[in-house]
Amino acid sequence: MDRRISRRYFLRGAAVAGGAVAVGPYLVNAADLKKDKLRIAFVGTGGQAGAHIGLAESETCPCYCDVDKGRWNRISKMAPNAKTYTDYRKMFDNHIKDIDAVVVTTPDHSHAPASMYAIKNGKGCYTEKPLTWSVQEARALATATREFKVATQMGNMGHANEGNRLVVEYVRGGTLGTITEVHTWTNRPVWPQGIAKRPPAKPVPANLDWDSWIGPAPYREFHDSLHGFNWRGWFDFGCGAVGDMGCHTWDCVFWAMNPDYPTEIELLKIDGRNTETFPKNCCFRWKFPAKADRPAFDAYWYEGGLKPTVPQEILDDPAREKKKLPLSGSLFIGAKGKLFVEGDYADSPRLIPESFQKQIGRPTKILPRSPGHKQEWLAACRGEKPWDSPGSNFATYAGPLTEVMLLGAITQRIGQIGFKVECDPLQRIIKTKEALAFAGRTYRQGWTL
Repeated sequence: MDRRISRRYFLRGAAVAGGAVAVGPYLVNAADLKKDKLRIAFVGTGGQAGAHIGLAESETCPCYCDVDKGRWNRISKMAPNAKTYTDYRKMFDNHIKDIDAVVVTTPDHSHAPASMYAIKNGKGCYTEKPLTWSVQEARALATATREFKVATQMGNMGHANEGNRLVVEYVRGGTLGTITEVHTWTNRPVWPQGIAKRPPAKPVPANLDWDSWIGPAPYREFHDSLHGFNWRGWFDFGCGAVGDMGCHTWDCVFWAMNPDYPTEIELLKIDGRNTETFPKNCCFRWKFPAKADRPAFDAYWYEGGLKPTVPQEILDDPAREKKKLPLSGSLFIGAKGKLFVEGDYADSPRLIPESFQKQIGRPTKILPRSPGHKQEWLAACRGEKPWDSPGSNFATYAGPLTEVMLLGAITQRIGQIGFKVECDPLQRIIKTKEALAFAGRTYRQGWTL
């Protein structure tokens, strides 16, 4: 951790006893410490980074990196004096002492190595979802975050929403009784998948640092359907639909049910299996063991247009015009009733039938409310809150969520209906050797975790 951060933390702690502290020739008022602006570096400035680069103005930005120089335009106006790079390794080597925190918004396959560089150097890190490309990377980032105790947050911003908290409060408050099944579905992919053959190679655009784009993944020639968005469906670079939306749509399930590790994951349906990309659609099931006072339950994942059966409570509801399920959502099935969660961010959870909702109303509040997903992280970066206070920090939430979620992606890569990936939930390990081959990979030379 650099001198500026260490001094800030020292001053903040010492200032509690008085109104100001003296350090050498400096006199610092405690009230001014919270006004310090963080020095934030960006790894990725286009695409989803557009939701974050405003921090270059509200905070400060000494440097940024994007493999595509054509994506520098917007952030260059916010941080005209920042140093620019196409390779984040060079940026960190030159400026690690000049930054307090890092925002990572690359394709999935580069999330972990860029984030790990920040964590090991004591820098706060905000990384887009999914946290990592592989199960092993998710475990490694969670472990490193606990070791270095830095402020982290994964970019599943719906985790800060009111709706997700309501779901947790309904479930943990016992409103539904014993829950035996949860079903989650998404309309993704909305990009090409089920592709058995790579398109022809093309010349690399002049503005693109292709070697840095490939990063730790196996090298391949530039071709259509990679940069700038359709990489998500390719095994080497993305995590498919469950990677894209699992951290959002399945977030309410993981949070409410607190499942830890499954005993097995089984592929139930697949269309478009191949060796290059995720399938056109699929359905798989996690089986989770009993825990404390919660019995065992099954969690189902559907994608590519597949959905569970429409609940009879929706079909029989005279006030509901649409008698079908929305594009995405979740359904909790309990002994006392059902909870229908519409959309990807749990914005409108509702007990069904409607008479059940009217009887129960809103659940009892048991969770604190969030000031905002990014605000949680910024407060922890400044030392105003504990390092592990962000709700989707890597150590206690985002890492475990991503790890369990990507076990489902492994069943898609194996691609055999009825095949079960078996796990030891107590030791949190994968027991099936075929699945271990997809749990991680050896990085390309020059790239490390």
